[in-house]
Amino acid sequence: MHPTILLLAKVLLASLIVGFVTASIQSWVDRFFLVILLTGLVGLPIARSIIVNLMVVALASLMMTLRQSSVLTSVREDWAMLIIPAVLGGALGRLIGLQAPAPVLLLILGIYAILAGARMAFIKPLPERDDHPHPAWTAAVALGFGGITGLLSAGGKPFTVPIYNWIMGHHPRRAYAMASVGVTAAAWSAIGTQVATGAVISPADLGLAIYAFVLITLTALAVQRFWTPRLNQVVTWIISPLLVLVGIRFLLVAIPHL
Repeated sequence: MHPTILLLAKVLLASLIVGFVTASIQSWVDRFFLVILLTGLVGLPIARSIIVNLMVVALASLMMTLRQSSVLTSVREDWAMLIIPAVLGGALGRLIGLQAPAPVLLLILGIYAILAGARMAFIKPLPERDDHPHPAWTAAVALGFGGITGLLSAGGKPFTVPIYNWIMGHHPRRAYAMASVGVTAAAWSAIGTQVATGAVISPADLGLAIYAFVLITLTALAVQRFWTPRLNQVVTWIISPLLVLVGIRFLLVAIPHL
C-alpha cells in the first residue's frame, strides 16, 4: 500500500476512535486521546503528533466558541484570571516543547496518560460548595495547564475540571466552562508561538489536522445522537485502564533513551 494512503487510513481509524470516545465522555475540546493515538497507533514522531493535535484542539475550541458560546460567556467574570495565564502558559509550554528531546516528551505523555486514566476511573463530579478559594488559584491552574497544552497539546481538562470542581468548589458545569476557556486560549497561544519562532507548520501537517478534525467532529456529532449516561460510564471504564497501559508502554519506550 502507498505510504500516504496507509497514513490516511491510520489517521482515519484514530479519528473515528477519538470521535467516539470524546463524544461518549462529553469532552468537546480536549483531544489528548488523539496525540496518544497519533504516536502509538499511527506511528508519527511525537513532535509531529503534538503539532497536528494542537491544531485539532485549536479548531475544536473554535467550533465550541461558535456552537456553545454560552458555555464560555458563563464565566466571563473570570476571563482575565483564565485567559491571560493560559496564553502565557501555552506560549511557554510550546517554547519548551520545541526544545525538548522526543524521549522526554514521550515520558511526560506517558505519565499524563497514566494519571488521566486513574482520574477518569476514580474522581467523579461533586456538587458546588460555598467556600471558593482566592481567585489567584484560578490563574495558577490556568497557567500550569496552559503550559501542558503548549508542551503536549493535551489540554489538561481531565485534571483542570476536577481541580476547579473538587478543590475549588465550583459547580461541575462552571468547572467545565472554566477549563474550556483555558484550553482555547492556550491552544491558540501555542500555535501563535510556534509560528512566531519560525518553526514552520508544514502543509502536510495542516492537512492531517484538518482531515482528523473533520472526521472526529462528524463521528462525535453522530455519537451525540444516541448518547446516554450508560454509554459514558461504559466507555470510561474501558478507556481508563487502556490509558494506564498505554502510558506504561510509553514510559518503557522512553526511559532507555533518556
